[in-house]
Amino acid sequence: MRILLLTLFLSVFLISCDQDKQQKNTTENQSNQTNVIEQTSEASNTSQNAEEEYKLGVDYFELPTPYPTENESQVVVYEFFGYTCPHCFHFEPFLNKWLASKPDYAVLTRVPLNFHPSWSIYQQAYLTAQTMGLVDKTHSQLFKALHEEHKRFQTIDELASWYEDQTGVNKDAFLSTAESFILDSAQRKADNIGFKMQISGTPSLVVNGKYKVSNKIKDKNKTIEVLNYLVEKEAASMGLVSK
Repeated sequence: MRILLLTLFLSVFLISCDQDKQQKNTTENQSNQTNVIEQTSEASNTSQNAEEEYKLGVDYFELPTPYPTENESQVVVYEFFGYTCPHCFHFEPFLNKWLASKPDYAVLTRVPLNFHPSWSIYQQAYLTAQTMGLVDKTHSQLFKALHEEHKRFQTIDELASWYEDQTGVNKDAFLSTAESFILDSAQRKADNIGFKMQISGTPSLVVNGKYKVSNKIKDKNKTIEVLNYLVEKEAASMGLVSK
């Protein structure tokens, strides 16, 4: 009888151990499956986040009517700005850094706008400096004169004197160019470009006449990242880089 009871006890014990082992294996398998699912989900989310990192309608907008750049060999980046705009002044170092590292297939076109009557002489001055080849010597300097040195100019004559001091250009030659028919046409063209690209604030960036970087991005580094993304997108579309 004792032998029979002992045999029954051992049988129950072994069955119990086997069930525990099976349950443990099942639990481990379920845990492994859960880990695999979680890892797959993470990878999927990472991929999805990469694709949606810059969103149309949030980080950038597509213009309803593209503006023809007339440049088939480069991606044209338009920067719309105003010299008296503090946001433009603070964005200038970020754009200069981008200029120093941009790919050769991208080119920057600065467009001064005339959102306010007081902006007119600065638009006129930039386009005059551009016509006379003085922009590289004076663009950042005029920003600093206005926003760091707090200089104020009321007339194009006063600005002509400033350009003469900065570059040695003859003041009368500067004024002659500033008041020419060519400059009047250049100012009208700048305003027309801004109108056609639906620019309502500065600074604004438009890539290839198609995509406008959102002005609501607070981080200027992200603004440059979105700019780079759109430049690459357009470069691939134009066949300048492999997709």
